[in-house]
Amino acid sequence: MLVTNEKKHKSYSRTEKNTIRRMVGIFEEYELIKSKKHEGMKTVQELFDARGINKANFHKYYRRYLDSKRNPNSIIPHKTGRKYKNSIQYAPEIIEEIEKLRSTGINRFDISKTLSTINYPISPSTTYRLMCKLGINKLNGRIKEEKRKIIKMKAGELAHIDVHYVTKGTVKGITGKLYLLGVIDDYSRVCWVEVIDSVKALDVMFATLELLMRLKDRYDIQFKELMSDNGSEFSGRTNGANHPFERMLKFYNIKHIYTQPYRPQTNGKIERFWKTMEDELLDGETFESLEELKTHVLGYVIYYNEHRGHQGINNKTPKSQLENQNNSNGALLKEKK
Repeated sequence: MLVTNEKKHKSYSRTEKNTIRRMVGIFEEYELIKSKKHEGMKTVQELFDARGINKANFHKYYRRYLDSKRNPNSIIPHKTGRKYKNSIQYAPEIIEEIEKLRSTGINRFDISKTLSTINYPISPSTTYRLMCKLGINKLNGRIKEEKRKIIKMKAGELAHIDVHYVTKGTVKGITGKLYLLGVIDDYSRVCWVEVIDSVKALDVMFATLELLMRLKDRYDIQFKELMSDNGSEFSGRTNGANHPFERMLKFYNIKHIYTQPYRPQTNGKIERFWKTMEDELLDGETFESLEELKTHVLGYVIYYNEHRGHQGINNKTPKSQLENQNNSNGALLKEKK
């Protein structure tokens, strides 16, 4: 019998009432089988198969039913949990700090991390609930544009580096693994890529030197910071300053920044570049030799930098984005004179 006390239980829809009746019937059959009194079935698995119910789901409902002292209404779950719009209260200065940080476009994880550094330890989940309460959980167009301006002020401030695996069989006759090592400038999206056959730290270090040299020679970009994931080819956290990649960066006075673990979107620009390169160059292609692959990769890099419009920079080419910055800097120097 269904409980109908409106003060304790909501009114149920026809579907919910049918679900309650069906589950109570299955519970009764289950108990008959366990007591060996069921006329047609011997095992509970027969029951699950016949009634089309998952074992784990059944026991979830059954435990809920028993815990409520066999109240049929307990089968339908009731919403619980924090109602953040009314219950979360924090000091005005914390709310003000969250609003200020969010206006720069950063996410809840980075806001939480920043707040912790100024003695406001708030978890990312609580930060998100506060953002919902303040109506700033979704970025509007103005904030997105502001974020773009703040993070990417000029070329060379930040580079993203990553290794991308080349699908086996892409080059005829090569059975070993091949990789692409790529660097992309955060501001202009100017990039460079090298084909490598090893991701050992020393090999990646020398290939990175080649990338940095090419970007300096062709586009006059020198980086202040470089962001990588925590892979052993980049990370010196186990052997510190003796790691080849770390030593190379220290020699060139480049600050090494790591992405947050399990959050590849932190290094999203290079990740997105790999997807574009796969779609436009590598997907389904087979190259006759390693040299042919290298030639096509080089050609694609030049095309990407100097001829292909990029949505992230208002459909300009990375090279024109770089030139616009240089022209603006030149104009400022003339004004100062």
